[in-house]
Amino acid sequence: MDKQQILEFLNANPDFQLATVEGNIPHVRTLMLHKADETGIYFMVGKFKDVYRQLSLNPNIELCFHKDNFQVRIAGHVESLDKDLELKKEILSARLFMKPWIDSAGFKHMAVFRIKNGIATTWSLETETQPKTFLEL
Repeated sequence: MDKQQILEFLNANPDFQLATVEGNIPHVRTLMLHKADETGIYFMVGKFKDVYRQLSLNPNIELCFHKDNFQVRIAGHVESLDKDLELKKEILSARLFMKPWIDSAGFKHMAVFRIKNGIATTWSLETETQPKTFLEL
C-alpha cells in the first residue's frame, strides 16, 4: 500500500486501538478517528480521562486500524492541538452526540491530538510470513 491508500483505509475504518504507556504498564483502548490526511492523523479525548494524562506524560503511541484480516499499525508521537478551537468545532460538527456535553462543559475539556510523520506497517494473513515494510506518513 502507498501513503494515499493507507490514509483512505484509516478514514474508511475510523475505529482504532490506541496503545499508551504509563510508567511501565501498557494501556490499550478503542477510539474513533476524526480524520487522516496529508497533515496528520487526528483524534480527540476528554481531558478528564486517564488516556489524556497518559498522552500528556508520554506522547509515544501506536495505533492499530483493522478490518477483517487486514491491519495497519502506526507508530509515532502525538502533539496537542488544544488551542485550535476551529478544529474542535469541526470535530463537534461531525459528532453531534457530544453537543450536550460541550454545551454544558465547554471546549476546555476536549483535547485534540495529531500524529504527524507516523510510521506505518501493514499486516494480512497473506503477508504475515514476509518481512515487514515501513512507510512514512
